[in-house]
Amino acid sequence: MRREAASKHLADIGRSQLPAVPILMYHSIASSAAPRFGRYVVSPEIFAAHMDHLAGEGYEPITAGQLAKRQCADRVPGRAVVLTFDDAYADFEEVALPILRSHNFPATLYVPTAFVGGTALWLRDCGEADRKILSWRSLIDVNSEGIEVSSHSHTHPQLDRVPGAVITDELRRSRQLLEDNLGVSVEGFAYPFGYWTRAVRSGVADAGYAYACSVSELAASAMDDPFTLPRITVAGGTSVRALSRLLAAVPTPLTRRASEAKRLAWLGVRRITALGGDPQSGRLP
Repeated sequence: MRREAASKHLADIGRSQLPAVPILMYHSIASSAAPRFGRYVVSPEIFAAHMDHLAGEGYEPITAGQLAKRQCADRVPGRAVVLTFDDAYADFEEVALPILRSHNFPATLYVPTAFVGGTALWLRDCGEADRKILSWRSLIDVNSEGIEVSSHSHTHPQLDRVPGAVITDELRRSRQLLEDNLGVSVEGFAYPFGYWTRAVRSGVADAGYAYACSVSELAASAMDDPFTLPRITVAGGTSVRALSRLLAAVPTPLTRRASEAKRLAWLGVRRITALGGDPQSGRLP
């Protein structure tokens, strides 16, 4: 027993010394946006500059799924970075993918399956309900180019504000639709709006996913829960210098505790103010 405990302790020490990996969260890559959505739209010119910077600085992009697997096996590249894109906007294929392709960069795309081939109806309060979402044909094509296509729920609700039966349906339906239409195993999930609770997290694991991404504005560590991997928001207008600072930030025990305290405080506020309303309308991550 002592030998097993010592081996586990040494393994934990080794894992804690693995490099922190920034998981960058993009949304739309486009030239225009409604004012309330502007924070989540990065221009093609800035995005191209970001990718040039990553290539020039020797970063090695991997998918979120690869990160989750490699952390478990203690095989993470020293300058690894993960590029994620929420919501599967049509501009991913039209604008972002050619730029990624020029650098041979993989990425992970999170899809709200109810809106495939349609528009982002959950963004009506932001004036962006007409923003186009990729079709199933496009998702198949994107996946064939090395992009990990994963789930962002079915209807993009605030999962911390819906009943358990709805959570289960959202998680399972989305995964099943993706697997049926793409013909691949879907292992990844990203929480809509970044909201999660222990019940939601458990639901993700029970639905058969291997990992899930949250939004904590911290780099991911091998010690992180694979079902609440933190991501870093790349906001519209983020300069290359600002991106460099995001990439260089190393999480500490203090910043991790502060991030968790902030998350719990915000969930508390949401519980107090949850007096009904549309579960698809929430503060964007």
